[in-house]
Amino acid sequence: MIIKDVITPYDKQRVVGFLAEQGLKFEQNADKTIYIEDADKIVGTVSAARYIIKCLAVSSYLRGENLAVTLVGEMIKRLHADGIYYYQVFTKSEYKDVFESLGFKTLVKTEKTVMLEGGDGNINDVLNGIKVQMRFNLNIPDVGNPAHDVACIVLNGDPFTLGHLALAEYALKNHKYLVVFVLEEEGSYFSANERYTLAYLALRQFPNALVVKSTRYIVSQSTFPQYFLKTADEATGQYAEFDAKIFAEYFMPALGLTKRYIGSETTDYMSIYNATLKSVLGDKVEEVPRFSENGMIISAKTVRALLKEGDVNGATQLVPIATRALFANMAKQKQN
Repeated sequence: MIIKDVITPYDKQRVVGFLAEQGLKFEQNADKTIYIEDADKIVGTVSAARYIIKCLAVSSYLRGENLAVTLVGEMIKRLHADGIYYYQVFTKSEYKDVFESLGFKTLVKTEKTVMLEGGDGNINDVLNGIKVQMRFNLNIPDVGNPAHDVACIVLNGDPFTLGHLALAEYALKNHKYLVVFVLEEEGSYFSANERYTLAYLALRQFPNALVVKSTRYIVSQSTFPQYFLKTADEATGQYAEFDAKIFAEYFMPALGLTKRYIGSETTDYMSIYNATLKSVLGDKVEEVPRFSENGMIISAKTVRALLKEGDVNGATQLVPIATRALFANMAKQKQN
């Protein structure tokens, strides 16, 4: 048996075919894929997209041969060579023991799949970092106590609009504090730092609101990649359930979050996500109709469409006053 790296389109085609035989789909955002070949036949494979290990599969007749352990161990070596020492895994439940034997810890499970993490750092370390920010910026001494009545919003803010501001103001009218998580994954029109800055500037007028980066555990390439792929397929509901469960089982109790507010959605993949949030969070989530002005729904998509048309001035009118000067400058630089 030989371990090989996928290098050519033909190699990839072979792996795609092998995964299909195992009832799995090759994920196109993978940047590393290795496979085990025996007598010119693929008998096992695993991939990675940055720090996310995925698409692990071994031929059924060889599952007692520790090939899965070998594959994961080899992939970890490759991640280390690239300076990556923290990893997340999204895999079938049958491979849970393989990863736990290598030191991974289970984050959440669904009926058929499991998400684990391993290497340096863990979700509790990340949550402790957010607790420090809440204590310092919101003056909450015992973060995690639901009596403090902390609401939350998770948004991409590409860019932060008057619609986002209206949703934040609605939450603040109903709660004492608000934490806004801005997605830190790249891949949007505005960079993660630009989106965070625009949200921060728009909301700093509220002393009881805190803007933080979402971390790799909320709507990330591992928890809900369909958000970045802009597609709805058979995996969308599964990923949405992972993301919702992580938020419900870790973020809400650790940070004392009492309710999550979401805007209404029209795209298939986000409608599935909202429906899953409602199913998992129950009465701890509230969907609010999109903010409109003069009969027009103000959304980030609308703003980006205006920018695409070259109408920077029109787009600027749809973002909060506190961010307009910076937003216009950002938009002009991108167009140039």
